[in-house]
Amino acid sequence: MRQCSILADRRDRPRPPADWSTIIARVLGIVGTGLIGGSIGLAARAAGWEVLGLDDPGTLELAQAVGAIGHPGAIDEIRGADLIVLAAPIADICARLAELAPTDALVTDVGSAKARIVRAAETAGIERFVGGHPMAGSQLAGVANASASLFQGARYFLTPTGTTVADAYADVAQFVQRDLGATTTAVDPAKHDLLVAALSHLPHLMAVALLSVASEISPEALAFAGPSFRDLTRVGSANPRLWSDILAENEPALRTAVEAFTAAMGELEHNIPDREEIARRFALAGEAYSALGGMLIEQSGRNVEVAIPVRNHPGVLATVTTLMGSNDINILDLYVRHMDTHRAALVLTIDAGVSARAQELLRSADFTTESV
Repeated sequence: MRQCSILADRRDRPRPPADWSTIIARVLGIVGTGLIGGSIGLAARAAGWEVLGLDDPGTLELAQAVGAIGHPGAIDEIRGADLIVLAAPIADICARLAELAPTDALVTDVGSAKARIVRAAETAGIERFVGGHPMAGSQLAGVANASASLFQGARYFLTPTGTTVADAYADVAQFVQRDLGATTTAVDPAKHDLLVAALSHLPHLMAVALLSVASEISPEALAFAGPSFRDLTRVGSANPRLWSDILAENEPALRTAVEAFTAAMGELEHNIPDREEIARRFALAGEAYSALGGMLIEQSGRNVEVAIPVRNHPGVLATVTTLMGSNDINILDLYVRHMDTHRAALVLTIDAGVSARAQELLRSADFTTESV
């Protein structure tokens, strides 16, 4: 197949130097141009990369329209790129690795289960492969919702093994840090799968189970659900096909996490009548929650959370934060609790001493508030 001119004879060129900035017309090939692949493409193009995309025709047309790729590319063209990112569904990544071989390109992926993918890259003989998994996403899927800033400040796992080429790891890490704006963390593939099983995959199963239990207790139960239940079950509305794929690919690690959770729930069930033991468990849970990565709350013991229901539209976050800041009310932490694609709640953590004043200011600006 005829390659486009920018890729012609690329295999005969020397491997790229450690500093990507010395390369002219760096070429990135993205296999799978959905939300993650499209966001990588937008960020990479902003950083000066020429971006090719491989996907179904309709998705590629939309990816090109939103600027996530420069133009479509066949597998032979993708194979000749400087860097290839596999952003297809996990079940497809292993097959794509086999299709790519042989290639001298630097290859990475974004799959959320790593052990099988890393083994597949070794089996395919792709020497310059480095597994990756960005801890970033959105409740909205598809390249139409892609954003060049999706990875800014996000944790991005890289999963080198004993056979990973050192300069390949350094190059992928540099791309992730400099061009995507994420923070890299190196972790063994098997340990990665256990981590995401506990931190991401198990919570999704828990949400499905909680929603099922509540629905079975009473058909009307969900109509009475409060903020805590909505927080715990929000991820239960995730893309069914995507998540069935993710969970199946991480089955061994997820089973380990489910078994540990089941054992913990069994202990708690046994201890329900023991007030002191349950109080101790809550205290331990509170300490663990306070240690969550990225927590910004000052542990004064006098903080409260205030939820502000809003419509999802540009400027609402700035309106609230400006209102607080201009009245000398310090926001210790802030997160968004999504209800659906149109409604959300901004949850502010502020000092208890200014809570009443903050809520009065918000109500005077036509917001409603509730204490969490």
